[in-house]
Amino acid sequence: MSSGEIFGYIASALVFATFYMRTMLPLRVVALASNVAFITYALIDGLTPILILHGALLPLNLLRLLQIREFTAQVERAATQEFSAQAILPFMSKRVVRAKDILFSANELADELYYVVEGELFLPEVQRTVSSGSFLGEFALFSETGRRTATAIAVTDCTIMALTKKAVFAALLQHPTLGIHLLKLVTVRMLQNAGVSDRHLMPVDGASPGKDASVLSPRFLDRFGRKSRIALVTVLAAIPIVAAVYQPIYVVLDRDAAVTSWLNVATAPIAGTVEGFETRAGQKVDVTGVVARIVNHSSDRSAVIRAEGQERRAEARLTQIGHYNERVLQLSKEWADRKARYAEGFRRDLDLEIQDLEQRLALQSERVKLADASAQRRRALRVSGTASQADEDLATASHREVQVTLTQMTKALERVRERRRLAGTGVFIQQDGKEPEWSWRSIDEIDLEAARAKRAVVDAQEELSTARSIFDQERKNLEASTTVSVRVAAGMTIWSTAVTNNASVTQGEKLFSWIDCNTLLVDVPVTETLAALLYEGMRANVSLEGDPQVRKATVLFTRGASSRLGGSDLASVSRGHKLGTAQVLVVLVDSRNISGCPIGRRAYVGFPDVRLLQYISAYVPGL
Repeated sequence: MSSGEIFGYIASALVFATFYMRTMLPLRVVALASNVAFITYALIDGLTPILILHGALLPLNLLRLLQIREFTAQVERAATQEFSAQAILPFMSKRVVRAKDILFSANELADELYYVVEGELFLPEVQRTVSSGSFLGEFALFSETGRRTATAIAVTDCTIMALTKKAVFAALLQHPTLGIHLLKLVTVRMLQNAGVSDRHLMPVDGASPGKDASVLSPRFLDRFGRKSRIALVTVLAAIPIVAAVYQPIYVVLDRDAAVTSWLNVATAPIAGTVEGFETRAGQKVDVTGVVARIVNHSSDRSAVIRAEGQERRAEARLTQIGHYNERVLQLSKEWADRKARYAEGFRRDLDLEIQDLEQRLALQSERVKLADASAQRRRALRVSGTASQADEDLATASHREVQVTLTQMTKALERVRERRRLAGTGVFIQQDGKEPEWSWRSIDEIDLEAARAKRAVVDAQEELSTARSIFDQERKNLEASTTVSVRVAAGMTIWSTAVTNNASVTQGEKLFSWIDCNTLLVDVPVTETLAALLYEGMRANVSLEGDPQVRKATVLFTRGASSRLGGSDLASVSRGHKLGTAQVLVVLVDSRNISGCPIGRRAYVGFPDVRLLQYISAYVPGL
């Protein structure tokens, strides 16, 4: 067991002891001892967070200890000195009581504490007078019933200050001397009610209020004033900060880092036999960039054959659908011509019907005129007495009949003319109001079939295009799966090989790994705190082991302890990584002037832009 662990166990035991303490004064003393033990433990093992934490807790615990001691001294002074009511007067309300008025009565609930500023009050139950400068009503505030034990009557005009019961308990927290005074006052009241005076009681040995039984001697603490105590706390707080200076300096300036580079792995793109692989580990790739070839002598051509068959079937289907589409279009044209002939005949029939109706309408108009003349003659004969009324009525009825027929024929002519007008626009309506079947049924079916045929042609063309694309892709895949060259950039260095020439490999199998010695990185183990201070592009100074030259570098990125890069990503990993260390990768600004390829070489890295204050504030957020 190391000395650091010993102090760590001691510190842990002292922390447990602080939870065991029942009073604050011993608790603070033990806490101070645990702070000292933890600071010693942190200094030995280089634990900066613990050092800063307990370095800050040490003066805090000391300050709280001094405050407890000062509070104890205040209580002791309150026990021996007279209490001054001036401290609580601002919290009290003023009240004026006239002579012979009752301030409170016996047996009523007590809710206020009174302080007599001026005047006198008389308590008849105890036959006692209370004058200015005295508290009144405190006994009932702390009794079990909470009721007044006497009545207070003003002898003279009085000025009273009142403090509510709730405010009394609040004042006890801010002015503990008030509690001591009230305790003494209640005790005196009880002794007076019992008819005993505390002046006749004998003091107990060792109970002198001035005697100190605390851990820290007041004689020693009283030597320091308030400013001196603040200065002492400041000095104690500065001690761990000064001690922490050495830890950041070591962490920032000295590292067990290692030169590395990105590790690139080349895998077999296809399954086959490796040919032309003559490069060995450590050699550089020539200007062609071709490292090896993979030849598959047993490539499967079935996919190409299937794709070719699909293409031919798609071509045949497109030809068949094209012929069908042409036939449908021809049939549609024939039906259109036939409809045109039907339409011409329909319009011609309407023209003849209109002509016939016009002739018949003219003839009917003559008949109407003749019937009207005959009716007028019959009327004249009846008036002259040569004809009867029956003859006139018969002539009138005949005239009306021919007139009705004329009206009907006129309307029929108007309907035929409207049908003729619509027929001229391509709308054909028969006499019964229906559209002739030849004008819509057959041509609609043909048009629908023509649309279907056109869509089938488009689908067949798309199918053929897809089949051709698949066929071309399968041919390319066959070519790619037959012979493939494995290439890397010219000038790269082969790092390791996993196969030999003429070896059989499967797709995705590792062939070799390579690195770029022109891009050198440095793997730097750091603490999580320092990693939080570094950012991309920050300056860094790198010294290679055995090389006095300091080289410029920049931070590439940082990784936490749980996400560090390892041997699968880097050609070399620093041995300085431990459990809980973070990782920083810096890239050398100019790697070309370094002789050889120093992968794995130890390096020392410094970050000149990291300051001590930044390092400490990283442990204490918001500092």
